[in-house]
Amino acid sequence: MARYDRITPDGTRDLLFEECLRREQVISRVCGIVRSRGYEQVITPTLEFYDVYSRAADYLPQETMYKLTDGRGRLMVLCPDGTVPIARLAATRLSEETMPLRIWYQHRTYRMLPDLKAKRTEIDQIGIELIGASSLMSDLEAVDLAAQALESVQENYRLELCHIGFFHAVMDRLEAPADVKEEIRLCIEQKNYAALSDLLEPYAGQQAASALHRLPRLFGGPDVLEQARGLIDDEAAHRSLDKLERIYSMLCELGLSSKILLDLSLVNLADYYTGIIFKGYLDGIGTDVLSGGRYDRLLSDFGVPMPAIGFAFDADLASQAAPAVGRPGPDAVVYAVSEEAASAAASEARRLQREGLTVILGTQETEAEALAFAKAVGAGRFIPVWEEKA
Repeated sequence: MARYDRITPDGTRDLLFEECLRREQVISRVCGIVRSRGYEQVITPTLEFYDVYSRAADYLPQETMYKLTDGRGRLMVLCPDGTVPIARLAATRLSEETMPLRIWYQHRTYRMLPDLKAKRTEIDQIGIELIGASSLMSDLEAVDLAAQALESVQENYRLELCHIGFFHAVMDRLEAPADVKEEIRLCIEQKNYAALSDLLEPYAGQQAASALHRLPRLFGGPDVLEQARGLIDDEAAHRSLDKLERIYSMLCELGLSSKILLDLSLVNLADYYTGIIFKGYLDGIGTDVLSGGRYDRLLSDFGVPMPAIGFAFDADLASQAAPAVGRPGPDAVVYAVSEEAASAAASEARRLQREGLTVILGTQETEAEALAFAKAVGAGRFIPVWEEKA
């Protein structure tokens, strides 16, 4: 029987010294940004009851969750998503708090993926949720924070922006079965032009079909909005485009015009999002490191209807795009030259620690070995300590 005691499970990996330092630096910067905007941290369990996610089957299929049972036979899952537990908190322990709530979290999420293709099952996320606000300013705040989070890691970032209302309005006008509409959505999301053309061919006479055929190509600057308006005569679709245009203009006024792209084919999780959707990218990373949007229906699942918007930031992926971090050596190695000097050496190490230095207490058998160790690890100083005087 094969043994798996020398490798990590599929979709996971070990992080070593410099990687940990880069990740810690990314987390520190992003968390500092969200704190500075009035967001408060909460910590939810890694284990949640399956029932917490049972209503989220449309966007969190139960087959992707790692399941286990507790001592009483109750079904539990390793947390597959950061937002749903925040919704649970908002509807229960935080329901009497002053609204809107500004919450941030940092924890690992776990997804079981049938076909990994280099995807990870264990993801370290930082997320923010703005709950109880539906204004344009709340949308602007969330997207602006997303931009700041990306910029704290790398200047070469971009944000792609969409409003799911346009897609919903066009789909509502298309006279086609629900299963065909879902196939169309997948083709648009994947920018699969050939398959999309085949699916839409039977509906060629409909204005909505023509608009959907163009949707994957509606990507770029503000001219995309005018192109979209010309594709369909629908009030709801145009209202969504108007909202998207206002947010885009505000972001440009913040100096982000070179960082923002409009992409009307962002139709992933179409049943989950209700308004603005955005994704963030860093140079050198082939997939999005940040995703978010408005989800005004989720809290209704917990009996407390409230609008909400937020995003999740992949700290592990982002750290791969962060500048390299050198592995620092200790400031000093303190070595007890004899057993009688051990307490004095430990005392000296403590004193240097209090001064803010990084100190290693030498454990070698001889002073020569300790000195060689200090050189090998790049210590700034080697401090031998002799026997304490009576």
